[in-house]
Amino acid sequence: MIVEKNLIRRITVLLGLAVMLLLPVQAFAQDTGAAAHAKTPPPPSFVSPFTVFDPNFDYLEKGQGYLTDQGKQKVNIWGESYGTVRVDKIGVQLTLQRWTGSEWIDVYFGASVEDSNTAYAYSSIRDISVLSGYYYRTKSYHWAKKGTTVESGYRYSSSYLIPE
Repeated sequence: MIVEKNLIRRITVLLGLAVMLLLPVQAFAQDTGAAAHAKTPPPPSFVSPFTVFDPNFDYLEKGQGYLTDQGKQKVNIWGESYGTVRVDKIGVQLTLQRWTGSEWIDVYFGASVEDSNTAYAYSSIRDISVLSGYYYRTKSYHWAKKGTTVESGYRYSSSYLIPE
């Protein structure tokens, strides 16, 4: 009986961990008082899968873009694309977006980074100037090409309010 309870407890814990790993979500700690200094209302919050692309894709497995506040009205953005196997080409292109109060607008375009005969691509852009009091996020475009097959998709990071 005790062995059975321990087995059930272990299975429950493992299932819980599996669910958490399958649905990763980015979180940023931010001062709740910071929203009082925002120059726009906050963007609508949404939940999206941050890693998995179309389950019918054969080559593009996952990808994501990220944003970190460096202080003094500077941010870094970076992103990565993962293939399921080595592909002919795999790449990522990053765009920084700002919330206007009603829509996201592109404010910085990073160069496309493309690698050959690999299953991974990475791009990083440092010290991009931003305006305090606005929400920002990273839009990342990911692609993989093998033979004549091209698979691609966009991902969006969580929004972040640049403090005063």
